[in-house]
Amino acid sequence: MGKRSTPLRVAVLFDTAGFQRSLPLTGAAARTRFLNRALADAGVEVTLLLCDLNPRSTPTKNWPFTVTYLPYSALYEDTAPLVEQVNGLAPDVLVMSNTQLVVRYGRALADAGRAALVYEMHDDEASVTRTIGSGEWEVRQAAVLQAAAVAAADAVVAFTPRDADLAAALRARAVHVVPCGIDPGPVPDRGSERPGAAAFIGNLYYEPNARAAAFLHRRLLPALPAAGSRIEVYGRYPKALRALGTTGSMRLHGPVPNLPAALATNAVGLAPLDSGGGMKLKVLQYMAAGLPIVGSPEAFVGLPPADGFALITADPAMRDLPSLVAALREDQGLRHKLGDSGRSLVKSQFSWDAIARTAHRAYRSACGTAALRGSPALSRDVLALAEQPPYWLHEWRKQEETEVNENRESTGGAGQHPALSKLASEIDCARHAAESALDTVFDAGVVVGYGGRSVVFLGKSAVLKIYTHRSAERARREIAGLGLASGLEDLRIPEIIGHDEAEGALAWVSTSRLDGVAPDNAHDDQQTALIGRTAARLHAMPAETLTGLPEFRRNLRPLNADAHSVGARLSAVLADIGECQQSRCEPGFVHGDFSARNLLLHAGRPPGVIDFEGCGTGCTYEDLTNIYVQNCLIDGRDAAVALDAYAQERVRLGGTGTVDHRHLLFHTARYFRWVLQWAAEIDAELAEQVTTLAPRVLYALQADGEPAL
Repeated sequence: MGKRSTPLRVAVLFDTAGFQRSLPLTGAAARTRFLNRALADAGVEVTLLLCDLNPRSTPTKNWPFTVTYLPYSALYEDTAPLVEQVNGLAPDVLVMSNTQLVVRYGRALADAGRAALVYEMHDDEASVTRTIGSGEWEVRQAAVLQAAAVAAADAVVAFTPRDADLAAALRARAVHVVPCGIDPGPVPDRGSERPGAAAFIGNLYYEPNARAAAFLHRRLLPALPAAGSRIEVYGRYPKALRALGTTGSMRLHGPVPNLPAALATNAVGLAPLDSGGGMKLKVLQYMAAGLPIVGSPEAFVGLPPADGFALITADPAMRDLPSLVAALREDQGLRHKLGDSGRSLVKSQFSWDAIARTAHRAYRSACGTAALRGSPALSRDVLALAEQPPYWLHEWRKQEETEVNENRESTGGAGQHPALSKLASEIDCARHAAESALDTVFDAGVVVGYGGRSVVFLGKSAVLKIYTHRSAERARREIAGLGLASGLEDLRIPEIIGHDEAEGALAWVSTSRLDGVAPDNAHDDQQTALIGRTAARLHAMPAETLTGLPEFRRNLRPLNADAHSVGARLSAVLADIGECQQSRCEPGFVHGDFSARNLLLHAGRPPGVIDFEGCGTGCTYEDLTNIYVQNCLIDGRDAAVALDAYAQERVRLGGTGTVDHRHLLFHTARYFRWVLQWAAEIDAELAEQVTTLAPRVLYALQADGEPAL
C-alpha cells in the first residue's frame, strides 16, 4: 500500500460504556486498554479514538498511549470530522470492533486513510443475541449484520478458534486468532486467603454474567456452610440485581480498581457460564491470581484443556457445581495445585506481551493483503440494521436511565485535590458501588477531608464517605464509633445506611444526613459551652461498651533537633513528665477529631456529631486537647467556658467534675509534638501555629502552672 513498514501505525476506533476514566469495567474495555498498552510498549504507534459513553466517566490523560476522545455525534451522526482525524493519523491499520459501525462506514473510513481495515470480532453476534432473550428474527438480523462486517474487512481478528471458524464460514478474507491476555503480576500472597470465600467477576449489565450471578445465588449459596463461607462478586451491577447481595453470604462489591488484591482474599474462582461469546477474561484473571476455578465448559473456550487448572461441571444444568466447590474448600492441596498450574499457564502463554506479538503479526499481515476496494454494496435492509445502536448501548441507556452523551465530573472536583488526583478512578469506583448498593445518587456536593484522607459526597438525604488513607481501618472505626454513639441521649448521630470494604478497593460508609450548621461564632459563650457539654456526653459511654473498639494513640517519632527546635524541647519535657502523667490518663471513648467543625447545631434540637473515623479507646483528655487547641487557642473561644461546661456535664451524668489542667497541658504538648512530625509537609499554616503556641504550653508545664483560660 506504499506505507513504510516500521514502525507500524495503528488507529483503534472504540466506543464503550466500559471505562471509568481509564479504568476498564468490562472485558472489552480491558482488552482495548491492555493489548494496546503492550503494543505501544513494543514500539507500535497506537492511537485510540475513544467515544466514552459511560455517563459516570470523564476524560483523563492517564493513558499509556495516545488517546483522542470523540463525542457521540462523531461516531453516530456526522462522521466528517472523524474522516479528517483518520486521514491526519495516516494509520497502516484501522481496528474496529463495533459491528454496526464497521458496516456503516468502516470500509470507507479505512480507504479514506489508506489503511487496512481489521474487524475485531468480540462475539458471535447471533449467539449473544439469542442468549439475551431476543427472538429468532433478531438473531437472524444479527447474523446478517456480522456477515456484512466480515465482508467489509481486510482481516478479522477473533479471540478463539471457535469464533475464527465462524469468521471463516462467513468468508472472511483473512482470519487471525488473537486471544485475550492478562498481566500475571506478582506471586499471589496466599496468607490472606479465606478458604470459605469464592469469587465471581463480571459486568452484571451483560446478560450472561447476570444469569451466572443469579445461578450462584439460587444454586450455590444454599449449599454453602452456614459459617465462614461467602460469595464475593466484583463488577458493575444494575438496580434490578441489588437483591442478590442482601444476604450476608453473598456480597456485591461493584467495580474494584485492584482486582488481583481482591481475588487474593478468595480461595476459588467461579465461572458458571451457560453462554456468551469470545474468550472469558474472568477465567484468565482467576488464573493469574492463582485461584482454582469451578466452571462450565463454556467458560474455558479458547484455552488449553482446563482440567489441569479447574474443575469442570459435567452436568449441562451445572447441578454439580456446589459439590465441586465443596471439594476445593476441603482440599487445600488440590486448590493450590490447580491454582499454581493455571498461573504458570497464563505466564507462559497469555501475558499481554505475548498476545501483543500475535496481534502485531496479524496487523502486519493485514497490511500486506489490503487493497482499496471501496464500500461494499449493501441492501437497504442491512443498512437499516447498521443504523441501529448496538444492544449493549441500548442496555446501558435502559439501566442507567440517563443520556449516554452526558459527561459530568464524577468526583465533583475532588479529583483535583493534590492528595486525591492519583486516586480519581478508585474514588469513582467506590462512589459507583455505593450508589448501586443504596439506590442513591450523591451529587449534591463534595467535601475533601483534611489532608485528603477522605472525600465526602452529599446526597439529598444521605452522606457518602470514601476513605483514601488507611481505608479499611478508618471505615471500621467510623462504623464502630457511630454504633456506640447512637445510643447516647441528647445527641444526634448519623444512622449507618450501608458500607463496604474489599481488598483492592477504597472502603466507604454511607450515613443519614444530619440537619444543622457548625458553630460559627467564636465569641458566643452558649456555643462554646455546648461544645464542652457534647464532649462530656460522648465520654460518658460505659467502659464495658467499648470492647472491640481500636485503641486511639498518637505515635511519636524521633525528630531532627536542628530542624525542629521546639519539637526537641517538647520531646525533652514529655520524657521528663511522661511516666507520671500517663498514670493519670482517664480511659474511655475518644472521638479523635472532636471540634466545632464536627458539630451540627439546629435550633430546638440536640447537637449532631459527625466524623468518627479517628475514634478509639484512650484517654478522654485527647478530645479535651482538641477543644483547647483548635477551638480555644486557635479559634479564640474562651477555654474556661468550654472546660467548665464539660466538668458540669460530667457531674450531671454521674462522673467526676474536675479537669486536671496539668494533664491537659501534657496531652497538648504531645499533640504539638505529634503535629510537628507531619504538618510542615502538608499544612504549613498549622505547623507555624503550633510552633508559635508551643512555648506558651511549655512554660506552663515547666512552671507547674495551669493553661491560660
